[in-house]
Amino acid sequence: MTVKGRAGFFLAVILIISGQGLALERKAEDYVDNAKLAQRSGDHKTAVDLFTKAIRVGLTDADLYFRRGLSYEKLGDNLQAINDYTRAIQIDSRLETSFNNRGSAYYRLGDFGKAIEDYTRAIELNPSYALAYYNRGNAYYGKGDLGRAIEDFTRAIEINPTDPDAYNNRGWALLQERQAEKSIEDFDRAILLNPQYTIAYYNRGNARLKTGDNDGSINDLSKAIELNPKYALAYFQRGNAYVKKDELDRAINDYNRGVLINPTHTDLYNNRGWAYFKKGNIAQALRDVSKAISLNPDFTRAYINRGWIYKSHRDCPKAIQDFSRALQLEETNAYVYSFRAACYDQQGRRDLAMRDLERAIELDTEDSDALTHLGILKEQVGDYEAAITLFMQLVGQKPQDPVSYFNLGVALGKKGLFASAIKQFTKSIELEPKFREAYLKRAIALEFVGDSKRARADFTKALSLPDDTNAQGPKRTEASTVTRVKEMMTAR
Repeated sequence: MTVKGRAGFFLAVILIISGQGLALERKAEDYVDNAKLAQRSGDHKTAVDLFTKAIRVGLTDADLYFRRGLSYEKLGDNLQAINDYTRAIQIDSRLETSFNNRGSAYYRLGDFGKAIEDYTRAIELNPSYALAYYNRGNAYYGKGDLGRAIEDFTRAIEINPTDPDAYNNRGWALLQERQAEKSIEDFDRAILLNPQYTIAYYNRGNARLKTGDNDGSINDLSKAIELNPKYALAYFQRGNAYVKKDELDRAINDYNRGVLINPTHTDLYNNRGWAYFKKGNIAQALRDVSKAISLNPDFTRAYINRGWIYKSHRDCPKAIQDFSRALQLEETNAYVYSFRAACYDQQGRRDLAMRDLERAIELDTEDSDALTHLGILKEQVGDYEAAITLFMQLVGQKPQDPVSYFNLGVALGKKGLFASAIKQFTKSIELEPKFREAYLKRAIALEFVGDSKRARADFTKALSLPDDTNAQGPKRTEASTVTRVKEMMTAR
């Protein structure tokens, strides 16, 4: 009886435990079903709570951790999402979606290297996984590897040619690679696939701005604004397009609207300041650029702009201060060394000006403005050999530029090499037959070699030309520098 009684007791325990197990299993399934409903309705906090309860009562399948990871991602908790995707992978290492999603969580944390590793593993498990190629393309873009990004977006398109995002992102990568025309083709395709694709219109507007199609850019940016009236960046870029068309009031109006939407957008203040500068409203220009700097004390371009505004009004001490701050932030910006050199030159501090110009040329050997300015300064301090070398380099770079031959002729003449100087002035005149200064300088050189007849003819010709035509290097250099600064102010 004792044994029988014990047997009955154990049987009862087994039945009770089994019944409890079935009840817990049903409860866990209810948790999971309700969690999925919460996920579908966007209530991810509730979903996480329910998935967690299901796990606590004993469910441990990979899909459960995967789904909770999804909800953690939606809640912005990428670290917890990574933990759940990792657990899902430990349970089933063949799930490419777990690797893909963990890669996306790493991507959102800015860890592009780990993201690429996970996307690559997902692709190894499923070579036709278009989404993983697309995501890896984004990660390569984040690392600055545009070539690989473009390759991955291309592969994603080959697998799924109806994905507008892949076309859009490849287009943006191509635009950063300075392939604006090709990028426009991709944006066209993205818009064809999704006519309401706001960002694609914005991106195509950017690309058209790069190609000089200002009207086309304005049309695209206007469409982006129509689709999203609160799109501050679209107002910003349309303002830039209006600046390029010299429609400054329209540009300022767009910058104003952008500031109302996003009052902390530094580029809006910076570029509005440039538009006001072009209109001659210096006080407002300085206020705007200074506001940009107050919002971002490390905003290099704003210091360059404000420095240029000060320089243009001959306030060289303040200009030098701003250019120096810009160089602290971006010490390899050749243009800023040239701008600061111009200020030092205005102050008569030629040694400092030449030092800055030498640094600018070291950073950019093709910088013709810096070469010209340094050549003229070398000539002014009597270092004619150095000046001749610099101007010969310019002639090699710009064989169709009359000013380069003219400046070389001046340096040769000052060294006493009059026959060589005459050849350079002649070449300058051939390229620009109305170059008054070239006739005058050639006349002087001809007098030195004893050819008075030709010298008188050149003087006569020079007097028949306007005295403001094709002024010598410094003014020509200044003009091209202004164009360069304008491009730096508005390009984004």
